[in-house]
Amino acid sequence: MAESLPTSMQTVQRIATILRCFTEAESDLGVMQISRQTGLHKSTTSRLLSALRQEGFVEKSAETGKYRLGLSLVNLAGVVLEKQNLRQAAQEYLKSLAEITQETINISILDGDECINIETVRSPKSIRYAGQLGRRTPLHCTSTGKVLLTYMRPEQRQRILSLPLHAYTQNTITDPISLRVAFADVCEKGYAISNEEFEEGLVAVASPIYDRSGEVIAALSISGPTYRMDSNTRAEFVTPLTDAAQMISRQLGYVVSY
Repeated sequence: MAESLPTSMQTVQRIATILRCFTEAESDLGVMQISRQTGLHKSTTSRLLSALRQEGFVEKSAETGKYRLGLSLVNLAGVVLEKQNLRQAAQEYLKSLAEITQETINISILDGDECINIETVRSPKSIRYAGQLGRRTPLHCTSTGKVLLTYMRPEQRQRILSLPLHAYTQNTITDPISLRVAFADVCEKGYAISNEEFEEGLVAVASPIYDRSGEVIAALSISGPTYRMDSNTRAEFVTPLTDAAQMISRQLGYVVSY
């Protein structure tokens, strides 16, 4: 029994490592690909994948022999997301905001040191930002990330800003001091902007969503191509964005104090 706990913990860690190999860019992977990425022996990888397949956490393609994430993970994710009244409270306002702006609308929350999209309404236009549900993005260079960084606990923000901040484009701000100035601007204006800081050609504006305790738990954003979301258009979008974020907050029990 003394050795069973470490062995079990090691197995869980290996399974987690395998599951994290699957991304938007690489959704279908073979045993050898996963083995190389994880550093696990091919036989160990194959054995763990077989166990995951039996439980429905991965599926195997009969044509290619490659694995992809299974529906059991969707069910588990659904349990987590359903507990967030946020998604329900936001539905009406997301659709309305998408109709007004004709751009992609996302709600993102903090997950570890990243943002994750938990709800999205895509732009009806042919050229659009494809805000996938479950997509993870960095904090320091996205509009939603800046909002979440602005309102998180100071010690948590300091820890994140002390990490190496990757420059995704020439517009990415990686200097912590400059970012702190930007956070003060978010507090003053009530919204954050990312102007081609994460992806070239992409602009986004985000506003905070509060829960009943007054804590910022999410960010609501409008995202679109630069040529459609110039400075004038962004200015027009600010009021409907902040109004929608405020209405969602009220649905969650937040009382605005004047």
